[in-house]
Amino acid sequence: MNRAAVNRRAEEALRHELHPGEHVAASAAVMSNPSRWGAAAFLALALAMAAAGLATLFGQPGPLTGGPVIGLALPVLALGIQFLPRPMYVAVTGQRVICYRLSRLRSTPRRLAFTVPLADLRIVNYRSGRYGGSMRCEVPGHKRIRLDASRAGRKDFAGVGMALARSGAFTKLDPPYPSIVNS
Repeated sequence: MNRAAVNRRAEEALRHELHPGEHVAASAAVMSNPSRWGAAAFLALALAMAAAGLATLFGQPGPLTGGPVIGLALPVLALGIQFLPRPMYVAVTGQRVICYRLSRLRSTPRRLAFTVPLADLRIVNYRSGRYGGSMRCEVPGHKRIRLDASRAGRKDFAGVGMALARSGAFTKLDPPYPSIVNS
């Protein structure tokens, strides 16, 4: 699915969350850090496959020593790595940050992940480059959230970073956000 279609669908869902007179300053489709349960399940599966592989290597019979089962382990683990990060759509308005969870396959908005006033949001790490960018945010009442943008969405993500810089969310960074220092 192309970025324009994802943006259009997410903006339609976002209209229901906006307060009267509120408008979106910047938005981007990003990937968020995986859920703790998803990471734990994937780690358990990876450890079980590694143990079965070692048992097969040393000639010990076991329940997973069949060739087809071990042959399916690599594709299952590769797919698991692709599905661990959660796709999200982040929008910055004049007063708050709104994040929607997107479906993994079609990138349609599923549900509201969180909204937080800009005064409560704190950016603890920001990285921007040619091949994408990432930002680690502290949101009250949630764990730290890492938002990653791919190369294709880095310009939209830079717009989100600029909107957050204007709001003062980067004031607690050491050194501060580079665009504020250079301007």
